[in-house]
Amino acid sequence: MNLFAYGTLMWPEVLESVTGRRIAGTAAVLRGYRRLRVKGEHYPVVVPSSADCVEGVLYCGLTMQEFRLLDDFEGDQYDRIEADIGDDTAFVYVLSSDWKHIADSQRWNPEDLKPEQLAEFCSEYCGWDKIRD
Repeated sequence: MNLFAYGTLMWPEVLESVTGRRIAGTAAVLRGYRRLRVKGEHYPVVVPSSADCVEGVLYCGLTMQEFRLLDDFEGDQYDRIEADIGDDTAFVYVLSSDWKHIADSQRWNPEDLKPEQLAEFCSEYCGWDKIRD
C-alpha cells in the first residue's frame, strides 16, 4: 500500500518515528487539491481544489499496521482517502469536513518549515505515546 505525504511526513525521520522504519520515497504530485496552513501550527492540510496540485513524496510498500499507526498520528482532523498519484494510487490524509475551521487561507510550502520548527513539532506532538503503545 502506498502513502502520499505532503506535510511533516515528507521528512523521512518523521515517518520513521511513526512507522518504526525508514522508507524511501520519490517525488510525486497530487492533482485536484490545495495545501493550506493550519492556523497557529507548523503543519499543513490539503483540501479539494480542482485547479490546484500539491507536490509531495510517494512512499510505497507500507503495511496495514503502519497505516494504523499513521491513522493514530493523523487523528480525527484527517480522513484517509485513496487518490491517483500519477500512474499509482496512494492513500492521502485530507482535512475532514468537520475540521474545516482549522485551515488557514494561506498556502503552506515545505520550504517554509524551518529545521527548528520541525524539531518543535516533533517535541510538542502529543500523540507519540499513543503510536508507540
